[in-house]
Formats: sequence, C-alpha cells, structure tokens
Amino acid sequence: MFETLLFLLGLLGGGLSGLLGIGGGIVMVPLLLYVPPALGYAPLGMKMVAGMTTVQSFAGTLSGAFGHQRFKRIHWPLVAALGLPMTAASFVGSRLSVHVSEHLMLLVFAVMAVLASLLMLLPKGDAQHEEQLDEVAVNVPLAVLIGTLIGAAAGVIGQGGAFLYIPAMLYLLHIPTRISIGSALAVGILSSGAVLLGRLGSGQIPWRLSLILVAGVIIGAQLGSLLSQRTPRAVLRRVLAVVIFATAVKIGLTVYQQYQESDTAASAPSAVQRSL
Repeated sequence: MFETLLFLLGLLGGGLSGLLGIGGGIVMVPLLLYVPPALGYAPLGMKMVAGMTTVQSFAGTLSGAFGHQRFKRIHWPLVAALGLPMTAASFVGSRLSVHVSEHLMLLVFAVMAVLASLLMLLPKGDAQHEEQLDEVAVNVPLAVLIGTLIGAAAGVIGQGGAFLYIPAMLYLLHIPTRISIGSALAVGILSSGAVLLGRLGSGQIPWRLSLILVAGVIIGAQLGSLLSQRTPRAVLRRVLAVVIFATAVKIGLTVYQQYQESDTAASAPSAVQRSL
C-alpha cells in the first residue's frame, strides 16, 4: 500500500509539473513529509525526501518538456542563458548539501518559496494574441544572474528551482506565460539533472522508492502538459501562485515549530542538573 501511495503522489506531482512547468518538488516535498504519517506510515526524513524528489524532479521536467515541445512552447536561447549557469551552480550546491543540516535545508526551502509567492502577487498583463517564440526578446545578462543565484540555492535543497525561476521569467524577464512554463521545464532538465548528478554516490537517494514515485510522475507530466495548453494563462499563474504560497506557509510553520522545539530542549535541565 505504501508503494501505491508513492505512485499516486508521483502522478499528482507529475501532473502539476506538466501543467505549471515546475519539477513538482515544491509540491512533492510537503506531500512526502506529511501525507505518509497522516495515513499511519512512518515519517520520511527531509534528507530522504530530498533524495527522492531529486530523481522525481528530473523525471518530471524531462517528461513535461517533451509534452510542451510538441506545441512549440520552449524558447531555447532563454533555456541556454538561464539554464547553463543554473546547472553549474546547482551542481556546486548539491555537492555541498551533504554538509547541510535538515533544519537548514527546510529553512532555505521556505525562504525561496516565500520569495516566489511574493513575485507572483505582482500584476501581469497578457497580450491579446498568443505570443510566438520569434516575438520574445531575452535579457541575457539578467537571465545568467538569475540562473546562478537560484541554481546555488536549489542545489542545496535538492530541487530544480522552477518554483522560483518561473516567477522570475514572468516578472523579471517578461516572458509570456506559456513560453515561460515550457522553457522552465527545459531549464529544469539541466538544473535538476545537475542536482541528481551531484547526489549520485553520496548515499542520499533511496532508489527503489524513487523509481516507484517516478513511474507516476512520467504519466502525470504528459497529462499535465496537454491540460496546460487548454488552460487560460491567468488561471495558470493563479494556480502556480496558490501552490507556491501554500507550500511557503506550510514549510515556514514547520521551521518555526522546530525552532520552538529546539528552544524547549535547550532550556530543559540536563540529567546531571536534575540529579543535583
């Protein structure tokens, strides 16, 4: 039953990946952290979850990108300008992640999600027609800077970082919504692939559970990419904003609870003090 649960969670994460252009990690992390214990299974640690979503994010972006390429929604010069520096920075962050505590990983995740949700609150007007690839201009230096900063942080938490660079594409680089989503999935192949490469051999990936999760992701991403082409652009942005904001709040509450627990433990008398 636990394997079935993982497959269904992968199906949900993959669907959101294809629909919104995200690797799915921003949804999958809280699902894997909170759904299994809520159903009576043993909780998964953050490092195990990060390892599983490293594989899941790569599979979700790869499957979703194939779906969006059929509709000509991937801007390859943008993918190169944003994705290549992000790949290098993600690899460095991923190699350093083995030295980062679970608590700090959660804190970094929460801060990134809050920043993304704040960006999504900004208004964005849509063109009257569906903009095509040859109508899109890219600010290359800004794209390189965004890719480097997001990639370094994404590598630490084991995510592709799409939940942050899609808002950056929309509101900082001014890329149309559907092209942002399709291009984000192509960027995600590079960045999440670098994260996966960085974690190989580090003992942080539970392969059997990860592959069960991926089976659902691949199917879900194809269905989500098809639905994305039929969904109004404003609705896509609202759904993405809700997903990011809800995750930011949930992870932020978890970090706060951990701080409270650590303060309580620090203030409690030790066994020696109690014996005295």
